[in-house]
Amino acid sequence: LMPNIHKHYTLYYDETNNIRRLALTDTGLNHDALDCFVLGGIALEPGAELPDIGALRSQLRIQPSAPEMKLRHLVQGDYAACLGSHKLEYFLRWLLEAPVYIHYSNFSVLNWSIVDLVDSLIVHERFRHLIVKHDELKNELHALVRSDPLGYFRLLKTYDYPNIAIKQASDFVLAVRAFLFRNGYLFRNFATMTLCDLLQEAARDTTLDFLVDHEPDVLLKSFDTVFLHRLATFTSAEHVFDEEPQIRERLGRRQIHCEGKAISYRFANSLDEPAIQLSDVLCGILGKHFSCMEKLSIEELEAWRPKLSDQQCRNAALLAQLIDKADGECQALLFNQAPNDSKAKSLWFLHGIEYPEDFRDC
Repeated sequence: LMPNIHKHYTLYYDETNNIRRLALTDTGLNHDALDCFVLGGIALEPGAELPDIGALRSQLRIQPSAPEMKLRHLVQGDYAACLGSHKLEYFLRWLLEAPVYIHYSNFSVLNWSIVDLVDSLIVHERFRHLIVKHDELKNELHALVRSDPLGYFRLLKTYDYPNIAIKQASDFVLAVRAFLFRNGYLFRNFATMTLCDLLQEAARDTTLDFLVDHEPDVLLKSFDTVFLHRLATFTSAEHVFDEEPQIRERLGRRQIHCEGKAISYRFANSLDEPAIQLSDVLCGILGKHFSCMEKLSIEELEAWRPKLSDQQCRNAALLAQLIDKADGECQALLFNQAPNDSKAKSLWFLHGIEYPEDFRDC
């Protein structure tokens, strides 16, 4: 059992990059699939009180007329701009010294949109031995698609993905294999070769169990499951979400219980909850960090990291300290549903953990 997972925390949430719906279009997608969705914020232990944020607002020079604190009051721009903000440094130090922990669920939208193909194949008896390798296979699929995601999504649209006709299953699998390995059969590791062989073998006779009976072109209908995952993980906590009418309505249709007891959650207006305002700023930063880890290759990151200014280095170090603080309290506070190489890039960038050589392209 994970330490402290049943502690009676109060978890406050906001989210970033909530696209609500992802769909295939004639040109690719209706949104950028390389932006990560992050649901997260701050966690208070039982008996802990959030310090008044008035002094923090003053230090950040947020105008009294601004009804609430938002990331845009600290900094605007990309991840590099955020890391270069002295206001962000003050905010992160304040969080680090406060009696709070950060928490988050990061979801790679691209990964979420494409991995059902792997699951549909390895569920078959003749490929069941690959179930233990499913994360590695999904990682290689993601890496190959990331080189040209729009091209891949245009291919999916021609087959009404994720609603593949049974008679087209073999053609679809062959088309995917041809696209992924269009530049030749260069395998950066054994998992890449296994994926290539799996697609070839599956095309001979297969069904795609998780890619039928869905609305064509719709890759993602909502992020309900991300909210439910947090409720199911911290069943003894009180969960306070930022007001989100669609999510509130969908969760309201369900009986959310654990061992006969209702899991406590509510939706609140951020104007009335300073902790949600802090969560807004934090989620914005985390969203930019994880999206950057998706979009840039390890080679691009390795070229950029030594050029960071002192200010950028301090903020990256503070973000790493906040993550370490939360990880030391309860590992479940941090959930990263990203492909393995994106996780590895994040660990390398923030914590200096060596990047696996077999994740590098040939």
